[in-house]
Amino acid sequence: MLRRILSLMLAFALLAALAATASAGSDYYSARTPLNGASQAKRNNINLAVQAITGVYIPYGGSFSFNETVGPRTTERGFMESPNGRGAMVTGGGVAQAATTLYLALLNVRGDIAFGPIQTYGDRFADNYVEDGSQAVITDYNTGTDLSFTNYADAMSIEMWVSDGYVYCSITVGTDAIADTDSWFTGPAAPAAPAAPARRLIASATIHCGDEENVLHNIQLASDSLNDTTLQSGDTLSFNDIVGPRFKKYGYKRGTNGRGARIVGGGVAQVASVMWLAVKDMDDVSIVEKSTYGKRYNQHYVASSSDAILTDYDSGRDFSFRYTGAGSITVYLSLDGQDLTCEIYRNE
Repeated sequence: MLRRILSLMLAFALLAALAATASAGSDYYSARTPLNGASQAKRNNINLAVQAITGVYIPYGGSFSFNETVGPRTTERGFMESPNGRGAMVTGGGVAQAATTLYLALLNVRGDIAFGPIQTYGDRFADNYVEDGSQAVITDYNTGTDLSFTNYADAMSIEMWVSDGYVYCSITVGTDAIADTDSWFTGPAAPAAPAAPARRLIASATIHCGDEENVLHNIQLASDSLNDTTLQSGDTLSFNDIVGPRFKKYGYKRGTNGRGARIVGGGVAQVASVMWLAVKDMDDVSIVEKSTYGKRYNQHYVASSSDAILTDYDSGRDFSFRYTGAGSITVYLSLDGQDLTCEIYRNE
């Protein structure tokens, strides 16, 4: 009898030791970001992203992609128009807060997390969910700007949720990580992004922007915001909504505008002007709003003052147009030295 009791005690001790080992073999990491003043549209977008990410399991050596997990941020998939991290209105605006919360949790993980290229809003960050814009991760499905990493720490599972005015992320690393085989990411086995559609150039225009350094800098910022914008039939492109405020804290500098005045963001209207030149003869584009400098135009980037588009975020003067054709078009902008080009492609 005594021998049996001792055997049972030994068995229980062994089980306890194994349980302690399993628990000791796991680590837990977390992060949260506040939803201060978040609109219902932003909360909707964040919830969609969080629901896609929570439950994801990444084995040792496996890879994760935010864009592949969350997918395209389109109205068809339930995403709504909301300000993004720099204040521009976009479909899916706010989703980057979910990426940022995940990123902050990953930074705490002990072990090797091999991140892919990370882009942040930096000085252009206009939201309040982190104090430093260098922590505010940018994600954009259309341009391929992603939060991705390969896991060399240990088996990992991710949980995310929204509660009490915060976005939460909890990461389990080790033996307690839950393997949901429907949510595995293993690098090559990860779901591939949809193949890019065939595209045909249908319109283009180029202007010479001069050599003023600050103007070229402002033009590059605005072009980067607008580049690779896709419009489905019936969609409207708003210059002000996409480019956002032209403030110093977003990286804009004092430059010469179309009437010769030096203002913060001066030169940005040249981007609107080259877009106007590209689309003005298109039969399936309808101009919604357009202002020009008129007789006050005294620069040389366009030949006629009627083509010198005036935009002003503060006063609400916008350049916008609606695509009315079939399928979709994509707008590309590129600054090569002092030459700014706008190309319009039809997606087929």
